[in-house]
Amino acid sequence: MRKTGQPSWAKRILKLLEQARAKDPDFARFGAYSHKYKLSPPASEETIREFEQQQGIRLPEEYRDFLMLVGNGGAGPYYGLYGVETLKKELCDSRGSRLYPVREEPVIYPKMSDEDWDRAADPQGRREGKEVHPYAGVLPIGSQGCTLMTGLVLTGDYRGQVVYYDEDYCGQPFFVREKGFLKWYERWLREVIAGYSDEEMGFGLYLDGNPGQLMELYEQTEDPEEKTEIIESCYKFVSLPGKQKTFFKKACAQETDVQVRMKLIKLLAHFHVPGMTKELEKLWEWGAYAEAVSIINYEGTWEVKEVWYERVFEILPRLRGEGFRDACHTIAIMKDYPNVHAGRLKDALAREDLDNNGRIALFHCIQKLKGKEEVLDYFLHYLSKEENPTLLIYAVWCTEGVDDRQLQELYVRLMDKYRTHENAVFDYKGSQMVLRGGGCMGASRPEGQLVSNLMRQFDYFGLDYRGGFKLLMDGGRWKAWKQQNGFQGA
Repeated sequence: MRKTGQPSWAKRILKLLEQARAKDPDFARFGAYSHKYKLSPPASEETIREFEQQQGIRLPEEYRDFLMLVGNGGAGPYYGLYGVETLKKELCDSRGSRLYPVREEPVIYPKMSDEDWDRAADPQGRREGKEVHPYAGVLPIGSQGCTLMTGLVLTGDYRGQVVYYDEDYCGQPFFVREKGFLKWYERWLREVIAGYSDEEMGFGLYLDGNPGQLMELYEQTEDPEEKTEIIESCYKFVSLPGKQKTFFKKACAQETDVQVRMKLIKLLAHFHVPGMTKELEKLWEWGAYAEAVSIINYEGTWEVKEVWYERVFEILPRLRGEGFRDACHTIAIMKDYPNVHAGRLKDALAREDLDNNGRIALFHCIQKLKGKEEVLDYFLHYLSKEENPTLLIYAVWCTEGVDDRQLQELYVRLMDKYRTHENAVFDYKGSQMVLRGGGCMGASRPEGQLVSNLMRQFDYFGLDYRGGFKLLMDGGRWKAWKQQNGFQGA
């Protein structure tokens, strides 16, 4: 039986949702364009009960009530919330085989040790082809993009708590601080209405609170770890009020913990507090290269970048993660200087410790530099071996403008490999749709984007975008085009 009437909490959420939609009319916030701050009509209790019986679970009460009294999926953090029908598809494949062991007891918990996470994720077992389910007992309730997911713990000590996780097991899961679904959802609405940014860290990965509340928390603690968490939570603010700027600048001058002071310097520089570039030498002396490079990149004037970029080159081999990406961005900005060229990044290309984001940042940097021919050998090898289409997109983009026959032959081989992939075919169909004004839908999926980038290296084969895609998808015409242009063996 459907629950009738709406309790005050449900009316409050719907009112907040209206305010959030009004605050972001252009759907500029991450993921907003997919849900547009709209919820599907509530599900009936019969629908929910049938789903629960089918899956052998009982939904946490707050989430269950949300589906029945507020909306059956739609508006929510990141790309929104799944409704019941989408949940069914997520939990089982087309043959009805269960994809998520939602009936089992959870094995993950907040702030797991590295050892416990490795046992749960079992990387060795995965390499041996074993089925591994570290997210047992977790219901996927929304996508954050790629393999990142939002889930809800179904049983145990953390039942009803929202957790973020990676389906590729690239890192530990993150349990949000709110103990229930509704507080987490309401916080999202409050932060949208307040105009807070989710670009630096993503929603929910930082502390709740406005600038004044976070300042008060900082005043009340002496714990360096808590101070760091408060500092990093300030990045959600688009601007920092003058009172908090003054407070944190004074706290920075008095701070005795080097790590906390480094974080404060970076924060103050981010919010354009005067005098922070004077701290660069001190950061360099402390070995806080990543923090220094961040200030040089984002907050340093052109004169500061001019003085420091050679030292950024020198320290590049020791940088990882965000520091490495900031260094690549700084180097790219200095692209017009005679001694800034792609050849100076040969050693960086050879590094095996870069994650995907680091390698993409490096490719972005090289794409802007002169002398790309100096690293051509690397890309000839890389394009022939790499299997990740997203990385290949950036590698192809990076080599744009290099006139080399071997490189062109690799492009053709890659097109042969990916042009028939289901995602490339999906994007091809979109490219043939005529939109208002005569345009067409561009490629949106990795394999389609890769094919599109490869075509661009040949100016869409002398055709427009739509015509180039059509030629490529026609096996006979594609074969003839290769023969005509001397790529028979490709």
